[in-house]
Amino acid sequence: MMSPQVYADARAEAPIHVQLMRGGVRRQRQESGSVRVHGRVVRIFRDRERAVHLGQRLSFLIQIIDPDAVPMPSGEIRHDWDYLGRARFIEAFLTSWQGEIHLVRSQVLGIRYPTLRPVCPPDAPGFLCPGNL
Repeated sequence: MMSPQVYADARAEAPIHVQLMRGGVRRQRQESGSVRVHGRVVRIFRDRERAVHLGQRLSFLIQIIDPDAVPMPSGEIRHDWDYLGRARFIEAFLTSWQGEIHLVRSQVLGIRYPTLRPVCPPDAPGFLCPGNL
C-alpha cells in the first residue's frame, strides 16, 4: 500500500464519480484475484470525461482478497468480497481508458441505497471510505 494521501488524491482527481445499482455479479477469477462487477448508473456526481450517463450499464474489475494466493506488494487495495459482494448499490471512482471503464486506485464502497450527495466525498481522508452497509 501507499500513503493514505495517495488514495485521497485519487478520489479527488478521479474523472468519474458515480453510484451504481448492481446487476448480476459474476465471479471471474483472474490471475490477480478479481471480480467483474456489472451495474447501472443511478447517480452521477462527476463525469469530466463525459463517458457515462444515467441508466448506462457499466462493467469493471474489483481486486479482491484471494485466500489461496500469496499477496504481492502493490498500490492496489484488495477488497473483502464477502462484505462488498452483499451490496446492492455501490459508489465508485472511475476512469475510462481505451473505451473501457476502470476503477481508480481501488476506490469503491458498498452503500445501502443511492443518495443525493456522495457517501464518500472526494476530499475524504484515508485509504478507503467505509460505506454505509
